[in-house]
Amino acid sequence: MRGKIGGCLATTIIMVILLQSCYRNDIGFGNLPNNNYTNIVFTDTVSPNISTIVLDSFSTNSTTAFVLGKYKDPYLGIITAKPFFQMTIPAEIVDIPVTAKYDSACFVIHPNKYYYGDTSIAQTIFVNELADPINYTYNTSLYNTTNFNVKPTPLASRVLRIRPNADDSILIRMDDAKGNELFTKLVQKADDVTDDANFQNYFKGVSLSFGDNDTTAVYGLSNAANDVSMRIFYHLTTPFFESQAIDFRLIANTFSYNQILSDRTGTSLANATGPGLKEFPSSQTNNLAFTQYGAGVLMKVTFPSLKGIISTDKIVELQKAELVIKPIGGSYDINKFKLPDDLSLMQTDATNLLGAVVVNNVPPVTDETFGLNTYYKFDITSFVNTLLTTDGNQDEGFFVIQNSSSPNVTRAVMGDSKQPLYNTQLLITVVVINQ
Repeated sequence: MRGKIGGCLATTIIMVILLQSCYRNDIGFGNLPNNNYTNIVFTDTVSPNISTIVLDSFSTNSTTAFVLGKYKDPYLGIITAKPFFQMTIPAEIVDIPVTAKYDSACFVIHPNKYYYGDTSIAQTIFVNELADPINYTYNTSLYNTTNFNVKPTPLASRVLRIRPNADDSILIRMDDAKGNELFTKLVQKADDVTDDANFQNYFKGVSLSFGDNDTTAVYGLSNAANDVSMRIFYHLTTPFFESQAIDFRLIANTFSYNQILSDRTGTSLANATGPGLKEFPSSQTNNLAFTQYGAGVLMKVTFPSLKGIISTDKIVELQKAELVIKPIGGSYDINKFKLPDDLSLMQTDATNLLGAVVVNNVPPVTDETFGLNTYYKFDITSFVNTLLTTDGNQDEGFFVIQNSSSPNVTRAVMGDSKQPLYNTQLLITVVVINQ
């Protein structure tokens, strides 16, 4: 405990004063008594409890973007991401002369610059035609664990290295048999390509995947209607040669979803299998806790040592309470395993349900020289004040999550009070009034 203390006040007395929630008088800071009667006391000895919550499933449909790929995380295992979605007929059915010639077909997708993992290695992207139509798993939801069968032969595939910050679009050559089939239907103006209901029955949808042995990175893809398409190339021969193309575009509807699966074999979260929610105290996970909201992993923080208040004759006014969370050194870098751009706090309790956002979008303070002083700091003065001055459950606390509108698998690894250099701390400053 540290502080500017007037008079001789023993350390044990300071702790008693600090943990007292006796706000019997409303102290006006504009008219504090002189320094002979006040002490400002600071402490960082209240140790938060941290744990990791693992969800067995969570809704991922109506997504704002897609995630595609697979990467192996040294802490959280193998993360696999696949998008599933429907396509629709061309916006306008054009008159294609019977003399027109089919050239080729390709699948066009647009990266949205997000990535997580090692982007330096080439991977194989597969475009798969669904064998079954997409239907809701429960009510109007599709989940990270939802799966639909695909046809045995991929529509398209390509080995490539994606450059998320440089590649505006990716073209994957489609099987000519399917491309020619679609082209013939367009020339004939068949019902399968002129009526969307018929098209959904004929072409049930698409999933994207990576090769089984590709475990390097997950990429973000745009999912606006203009950003994913099956493009048919053909050419006219009369009255002169002219190249043409027509697009079947993505439907950005509630049937668009991300399948995000985790194989945690060999990790400290390996027992997080089966139905329901699992909680792992940091004491069971090598004094670490994890947050990877996009894969259903949430870090929880509670403050049980603030309970069991000891009475004192002193008047105590909470001035500030800050939660400081430090990523474990070596668990992140600026390229492969980037830290979340920001973290938020959402209230929770023993139910482990997500509550209201208390602190939103706090960026990290980074120590680029030594890495020892990188942290996220949250002002939780109001929350701690309520916890000290009212009867409450010791399980009241926060989830630490990346509150992003776009799906991602970015994660962070944090330490508990037994991590000497990277421990999670509650920093408290109080004003003590001597009577």
